[in-house]
Amino acid sequence: MAFSGIRNLAAAARRSPGDAATYIVIAAIAVLMLLDLFNVLALTVDTLSKATIFILIFFLGVMAATNRAAVRQRAALGEVASGLYQLKQEIELRGGGAQVMEIPQHEINGRLRDLLQSANSWHFRGGLGSWQRSTALPALSEVRSRDIPYTMQVLNPAEADLCRRYADYRARSQHRPSTGDPEKVRDEILSLLYAVAWYGHRTRIKPEVSFLPLFSPLRYDMSDAGLILTVPNLEERALHAPSNGWYYTGVRDELEQASRGLPRVALPSEDSMFPADWSAVSAGHVRDALSATTVNTSGNSSQTLLRNWADAQNLDFSKISQLAFAGRVN
Repeated sequence: MAFSGIRNLAAAARRSPGDAATYIVIAAIAVLMLLDLFNVLALTVDTLSKATIFILIFFLGVMAATNRAAVRQRAALGEVASGLYQLKQEIELRGGGAQVMEIPQHEINGRLRDLLQSANSWHFRGGLGSWQRSTALPALSEVRSRDIPYTMQVLNPAEADLCRRYADYRARSQHRPSTGDPEKVRDEILSLLYAVAWYGHRTRIKPEVSFLPLFSPLRYDMSDAGLILTVPNLEERALHAPSNGWYYTGVRDELEQASRGLPRVALPSEDSMFPADWSAVSAGHVRDALSATTVNTSGNSSQTLLRNWADAQNLDFSKISQLAFAGRVN
């Protein structure tokens, strides 16, 4: 029993030194009173008083030491809390609360599709727009309850030098070598323009198309939920920026401001140029629509899209019509 009591007292001391000191004081006073009661020790009142004072001093000393330990413990807990807050900030720089974060290549398509599912609008700035034709525009066209503003900024296919420099860049970078031909660049962009015009006429998509004076290796896909930034190299990572961050806000403002100063494309709207069934689009439909497309430059002046290097006589409209909906599955 005695050893059991000692073990319990030791356990209490480990849990709480203050509680252990209380137990010791009570036990010491009880022992002294019992010894005096049974005449084991003849203790005077003065001796008992002194013993009691000593025990109380011991008790107060233990309590003071316990309080100092508690203060140190609170300080240590404060340091831990500070460290956890710093760790949280580090995580947010690279995790779910980040303003910009890298995503691996195998997640890019899934992230892009997530943006499409919640899109009330779409911004695209990039090169040839093959994913816009195969996936983005068909997905956005499924929305029938509201208009979908669609802002697109691409190269002018009538600018031969610009198409050549962009094709040369893609060829030197050895990314998607099939698009390293200037004529391929021109035809891909022309097919994209027809596709955007078709969706603008047959669906709730409301396109706004501008031409860029320079090419960039960066491609921007942006919805209301976020931004995905990619490059032509399919093995590279992408950047993702959520819509509540400064990076997303800055890029969106840049795209919108740029649209006000870039040459604007006026797409045709004649019903005969856009069959209701996209699979029925022919070379003639594409030729008529692109021939009717104009580009508004500075002031109120405008010029036809199909000119110079992109003159209608130099184009294979049958191939362009096939490219317009290439990759679309339904």
